[in-house]
Amino acid sequence: MAATEADAAQQAAVQLDALADNLAARGFAAHAIQAGKHPCISVVSRSVPQLSETVYTAPAADGGWWFWWSWADRIAPVSEVESAAFKIAYVLTPHADD
Repeated sequence: MAATEADAAQQAAVQLDALADNLAARGFAAHAIQAGKHPCISVVSRSVPQLSETVYTAPAADGGWWFWWSWADRIAPVSEVESAAFKIAYVLTPHADD
C-alpha cells in the first residue's frame, strides 16, 4: 500500500471512530469490530436490539473513501460523518406504519 493510500485508510478509520461516537450520541451502541479486511463498526439499536448493522470504510472504484453498508452499498463519503449517521440512524429506527 502506498503512503498516500495508507494515510487515506488511516483517516477513514478516524472518521469511522467519529461515526461511532455520533451514533452513540444518538442512542445506538456502536463499537469497532474485526470483520473482514476493512475497518468496521457494529451498530445496534438500544431500543430494538434486533435492528443492527455492520458499517465499514473502504475505497470506491474512483479511489474516494466511503462508509458502506454490509451489503456493499455506499452510505456517504467518510468526510460526511453527520450525513452517514443520519442515514444509519434512520434505517435502524423503528417507524410506525402510517
